[in-house]
Amino acid sequence: NLSKQLVILINEMGIPLERIIMDPTTGALGYGIEYGYSVMERLRLAALQGDQMTQQPMLVNPGEEAWRVKEAKVGQGVPEAWGDWGKRALEWEALTATTLLHSGANILVLRHPDSLKRVKSVIDALLTTDTTA
Repeated sequence: NLSKQLVILINEMGIPLERIIMDPTTGALGYGIEYGYSVMERLRLAALQGDQMTQQPMLVNPGEEAWRVKEAKVGQGVPEAWGDWGKRALEWEALTATTLLHSGANILVLRHPDSLKRVKSVIDALLTTDTTA
């Protein structure tokens, strides 16, 4: 994996592992979120199995990547089933962020404050223990 190899090379240059953050560049790959998710998932599984070169925090930028796709940019000339452009764009950013969070991301860079609120509520729900269930 290129992310792991980059961590190894940076560490060999003298940068301690605890000062390295991985950026798997999910959007720039051009393969879609499924491929990026798979790469991140494999990195996290390797980290959980003790691979020190994959235990660094992962930074992702769903804010930038989500607003590039046509579903988040186009407000006219799309099927009516797509719904309101503003709502759809915010949901696209929040959904992309939560998907990457589930794949192992530690640091999320978002653009819209409403998307941040949505993602924060998902994180809060994940961290809340419901003892009544």
